[in-house]
Amino acid sequence: MGNKDNGALVAKALVGAWRSDPPALDFTVEELNEVAPLLLGSGAGALGWWRVRHSHLQTSPVACELQQAYRFHAIRAALHEREIQEVITLLRLADVEPILVKGWAMARLYPETALRPYGDIDLCFRPEQYPKAVAVMRNPEYHKYHVDLHEGFAKLDDLPADQLCAASQIVSLGEIDVRVLSLEDHLRILCIHLLRHGAFRPIWLCDIAAALE
Repeated sequence: MGNKDNGALVAKALVGAWRSDPPALDFTVEELNEVAPLLLGSGAGALGWWRVRHSHLQTSPVACELQQAYRFHAIRAALHEREIQEVITLLRLADVEPILVKGWAMARLYPETALRPYGDIDLCFRPEQYPKAVAVMRNPEYHKYHVDLHEGFAKLDDLPADQLCAASQIVSLGEIDVRVLSLEDHLRILCIHLLRHGAFRPIWLCDIAAALE
């Protein structure tokens, strides 16, 4: 199949996959065999399983591969969420207030966080708090955490940090509250990120859909 055909097949597989109750999947086994490697390779394997799980293809061998991806990401999501709580607690003990961007801030908008895999914990800080945050995370004991620290938001958006911080909101994660960007600011940043990187990952379009809905 050509790139155009592959794109159409991926789009068909991910229609409504970000919803709690996605539309019924109308796929043949051959189509699922064709699209599964594309979903798994782009980080959308768990979303593929979310579409397949209630279909007539749920017990097919390729569906089991998608289910394994979902299970793997579910475990990773639980580990990431524990890390986020620990890191933010450590920073707040040093009187530093981070804003969590991307990652869990995006995954929380899906029916299950396992549906949106991510890697590092991205934290943004007001410029005056950034040096203290860096000093805290330099502790060798904290090198186990996969944290990416950002001074302000210049790499993500062109609005002033004060404006983004003032509009930020508090949401719950486990036993702590986490500060994230407002829904409007988050949506704009998702769109900018998609365009900057040529929209080469289909899951980014699902992110925008989930944020809109």
